Amino acid sequence: MVSKGDLRFEDFFSGNASMYLNPLRRTNHRFVGYGNLSGTFAGAGKTASVEQQLTFARFSPGFTLIELLVVIAIIGVLVGLLLPAVQTAREAARRSSCQNNLKQIGLAILNFESAKQAFPAGFSYHNNGGERCWGWATFILPFTEQAGLYDQLDPENRKLHDVCVSGASAADQAALQTPISGYRCPSDITPALNNLQSFGPSAPFQIATANYIGSSGDQWKSGTDSAYPTGYGAPYKDFDVGGLMFGVVDSKATPSGRGPLGVKVKDITDGLSKTLLTGERCGRTTTGDRAAVWAGVGRAADYGPNGTTRTLGRPGFIQNGDYVNRPDPQNASKGFSSMHPGGAQYGYTDGSVQFLSDNISATNRKAIANRSDGRTYEVN
Repeated sequence: MVSKGDLRFEDFFSGNASMYLNPLRRTNHRFVGYGNLSGTFAGAGKTASVEQQLTFARFSPGFTLIELLVVIAIIGVLVGLLLPAVQTAREAARRSSCQNNLKQIGLAILNFESAKQAFPAGFSYHNNGGERCWGWATFILPFTEQAGLYDQLDPENRKLHDVCVSGASAADQAALQTPISGYRCPSDITPALNNLQSFGPSAPFQIATANYIGSSGDQWKSGTDSAYPTGYGAPYKDFDVGGLMFGVVDSKATPSGRGPLGVKVKDITDGLSKTLLTGERCGRTTTGDRAAVWAGVGRAADYGPNGTTRTLGRPGFIQNGDYVNRPDPQNASKGFSSMHPGGAQYGYTDGSVQFLSDNISATNRKAIANRSDGRTYEVN
């Protein structure tokens, strides 16, 4: 403590003199006692000069450069430890939101089935392979709180091929470019308008991106082409390839069919809880994935990049496969993929959602994609 009459050097090191040496308060406090460099100031009752204050300020406590560097290093280590945890938590939240999207899509499809007594067709085929055709995600719009958008598009009375044209009205183009959050995975980074793949051979404009595609299956069952190769399961034209989603001849076509109505519940003999309905596809240029669109298929005649792959997927292709660096790059973006580490999420026909690991073989994915081949696979 500072005693009456003396202010000693040891007071500077103990911190007791700090209030007396503060230059901002020097006019309010006066040193008492008499001394020299060995212990006290000369001039009892005199105000300390600025020079005296600066001289003794050198002895006030503070951080050294080394201490400051150590603190910075510790902060850097803590940030390095916390950042991955924050990123993991954010991805978990995005994955949960994606799962909820698939659940809502599954519920909408089940409501469609309840109202129509059939699941929606993968796409509505008009017996013209070169045409763009409305897809399943358009058919369920009234069951996803998008009745206004459905009415604007009017798929019951108009072909997509006549709506998505270079001379489209501003209202029709805006409708086809409407972003639907429930059709987007939060982890995906594809732009709102899909610029990764044209919609058909010569798309007049880009249309809205989607990340959820219908599961077509992978086993040929029937179709109008008698030359269809045995065991080949590409979903184009009106070929039923064993799953829940494929082309069905439209009721307005000639000859007329029953589209947009597809498979009935009685046709799913493997069981609703054991058959895939929908799944994910991300947009990732490094692996050749081009996401999808919700409007429909770009060309009904083939399962190429701008054809029926725009809204359908086959389970026989490698999940999250790098088709850019494989010897078969033509198969890029024909299967399922996601930005979630380690796998992708799928909706089942009963409305449930499961995360399927990349380690599950294509054979087992086919078993749960085909609706009536007598094969199933328990994920867990």
